Amino acid sequence: MYDPFINLPGKFSVNDGTIDFYLRIRTIINKKKIILDLGAGEGYWLKDKKNSKLRKSIQYLKKDVKKLYAADIDKAIFKNKSSHKNLLIKKNVIPLKNNSVDIIICDWVFEHIDNPTLFFTEINRVLKKNGYICARTPHKYNYFSLVSNILEGSNFKDFLLKKIQPGRKEYFKSFYKLNTKNKIDKIFKRYSKKIFIFTPDPAYYFNLKIFYYFFKIIHLIFPKFFSGILICFLKK
Repeated sequence: MYDPFINLPGKFSVNDGTIDFYLRIRTIINKKKIILDLGAGEGYWLKDKKNSKLRKSIQYLKKDVKKLYAADIDKAIFKNKSSHKNLLIKKNVIPLKNNSVDIIICDWVFEHIDNPTLFFTEINRVLKKNGYICARTPHKYNYFSLVSNILEGSNFKDFLLKKIQPGRKEYFKSFYKLNTKNKIDKIFKRYSKKIFIFTPDPAYYFNLKIFYYFFKIIHLIFPKFFSGILICFLKK
């Protein structure tokens, strides 16, 4: 099993998207904030033995905020141990009051949104004025997104996903309707926005050195959007 970061201090990538994203979130949280982790699932990252302790400690926000809700359409949300309270979303309605949360985290969620306008209406409803939506999502024209879109619904995609993410039990369809800066600008038009493309080291290389360096070359020679992810901080 090939690990390209094994000899680095801490054994994590110099371009770690999770560390970058959650460190930025940590700059806007405090003990007074109420957080909604939207699309949180069962919180597989917390029990993943391959996930470094440092990365987990940065991503684990529960002890550093007033309240952390985890919400999802999947009943697996009730297995999530990273929150104070877990919520099941039914009929696209988040079971929270209007203007009740300070920050909404959408980590790998935007790519699964089929109706961006409906999605915006609901998250805008529960977010307080001056609150933040913090999102991380693959760019629509990222090579992984393009392949995923082509293979959507096929048995081969299921096979690949199980190889890439063996701990995951269920996979949700990706639509890539909210995965470009222009589209996010349009949907969140009244929000102030900080959006940038982050290019992480290859995450999916089947633990093989030859694949890692193949994708590494792609990351180096192609435009950033082709291998990048969007990191978005949207203020209401």
